[in-house]
Amino acid sequence: MSSTTTCHAAWLELVGDVLQGQPGAREFPHARVADLLRESFDAACCSLDVVDGAWVDHVVSGWPDDYLPQVPSPGVLPDATTHPLIRWYSVMGSPAAQVLGRVPREVASAGMAAEWSAFARHFGITHQLSLPLRVGNGMEAYVVSRPDDDFADADADLATLVLPALTALVRQHRVLHDAPEWRCDRVRAAGLTEREFAVLTLLGEGLTAQAIAHRLTASPRTVQKHLEHLYRKLGVRDRLMAVQRARDAGLLAPPPEPGARRGTTAPTPLIPLPRSEDQFPAPQASASELTRHRAG
Repeated sequence: MSSTTTCHAAWLELVGDVLQGQPGAREFPHARVADLLRESFDAACCSLDVVDGAWVDHVVSGWPDDYLPQVPSPGVLPDATTHPLIRWYSVMGSPAAQVLGRVPREVASAGMAAEWSAFARHFGITHQLSLPLRVGNGMEAYVVSRPDDDFADADADLATLVLPALTALVRQHRVLHDAPEWRCDRVRAAGLTEREFAVLTLLGEGLTAQAIAHRLTASPRTVQKHLEHLYRKLGVRDRLMAVQRARDAGLLAPPPEPGARRGTTAPTPLIPLPRSEDQFPAPQASASELTRHRAG
């Protein structure tokens, strides 16, 4: 079996495990995804980055654990607006994968790119490929990095194929992340898969099949198939009966009391528009400050 076939099989196995697995997984398999990304793109390391509204790039995790140093040797915490890839996503608002070296000079000038490269070289990073999970209301992305060869067209094409599956997996996990363990036990007893539980949860929130498809990065036809399976397993014929039966069985939370507000999460701050280069600060940070930032 070729390495390409083996890699594709590993991705299919991961997608199947998450989408059709038993409900109740409390943590998303980021490390497993990172290992597959490193293998698929022949990368030295993979990180999960989140950019907040203050233009701080938080490295949530990095794989392998000891690849990225805790403190950059220059002792400088760069403003994230100077990272060409982050600037690209802010300016373009694109949800597509992007290669660092392919960011147009109109978005990030040659001087900005050179400054970032000089900084990143201390991490053993020269080339990067970003696979964004969220763009617009903040930014979150897997970033794979290489110290030597740049990413080619074939890598960009593969990223285009992998990204929708990754996004679907992460979105499904977020829908179910707050479900209590006892409810997951009842869902498992009812024979529902993780994907069916996610569809049922969104159905209980009043979403249409079209809206559920958008939320889970799926096609409406696929969602309709999941609904058919749910109706059969719950012994009902339509969405209203399915939600009521699921609530009676403890598979869904009861509806809010009249006049009560539905629970909502605080919105993620919007990424601000990038500043012009003459507005870039030159932030300096001590080693202790950098360590606190990385630890946070």
